[in-house]
Amino acid sequence: MPVNVALIGLGHMGRIHLGKLCSFEGVEVCGIVDVDSTAAGEYAQKYSVPSFSRYSDVLPDATCAVIATPTESHYAIARACLERGVHVFLEKPITVLPGEARELVDMAAAGGLVLQVGHLERLNPALRQALPFIRRPRFIEARRISPFTGRSTDVDVVLDLMIHDIDLVLSLVGEEVKDVSAQGVPFFTDRSDVASARIEFTGGCVANITASRVSTFRERSLTIYEEDRYFSVDLMQGKLASIVRNDEGQTDTTEYTAAQMDPVRDELLEFVRSVEGHSTPSVSGADGLRALELASRIQGRIAAGYGTHHR
Repeated sequence: MPVNVALIGLGHMGRIHLGKLCSFEGVEVCGIVDVDSTAAGEYAQKYSVPSFSRYSDVLPDATCAVIATPTESHYAIARACLERGVHVFLEKPITVLPGEARELVDMAAAGGLVLQVGHLERLNPALRQALPFIRRPRFIEARRISPFTGRSTDVDVVLDLMIHDIDLVLSLVGEEVKDVSAQGVPFFTDRSDVASARIEFTGGCVANITASRVSTFRERSLTIYEEDRYFSVDLMQGKLASIVRNDEGQTDTTEYTAAQMDPVRDELLEFVRSVEGHSTPSVSGADGLRALELASRIQGRIAAGYGTHHR
């Protein structure tokens, strides 16, 4: 029996998801949903799948749903899916408010349903190559910088871009957050378009995270320092460089470049396999909630620094 997937939202990411899903064996896209009926009809014809203007119409036929709508609608749609026993893949961030995310996590757990969040950098092959050798990070620097695209302006840069690195840092450090300081500046929108956060953990690790959607170039980098080792990950190019020092003070330098990179395909395959009961997601709803809670703390520090979160 094929896994019946409903795709809800045909924006930039939704269209990418649709192409991947339609290429999978054992997966049937039982419907695509978008408020723009013209776009839905166009893609329905292109991929020979049914289209709907209301997500409630496709859920009776769906085993699972991929939700790629604006963040403010994530909670309501995911809740409706979970109430009907439909497994959910949610694009990041999981929701706007931590309370909403917590409710979805509890609903999925109570119903024995998969709730996966699209923090796709966890599946970056260069990072995965480094993971077995990362022991106890002492300092982490993450930079995620892009030109302004006009997409995701319903949220600030913290929820748009920085959330990826917040999730990565939390997964790497595995300690409680002790303190957060942050700054943000609006530029193109009335929300922070550039932000920087310093996160201190109870075990002594410090992470500096910078995110910007006001730039002339793109960068996705993660640098991890330990007492005897260093990892530099180019998340955009799938490259890793590492230096490890042994007890004699000698160093071993290695470099790695991923042969192929398609993290969107990989995360969707992981979702389908989880729905089938063959695996569990790398990024659970609980992970998405944890990242959102820290993102909310960062937003709070930014708002406190400027008196208001808006211009």
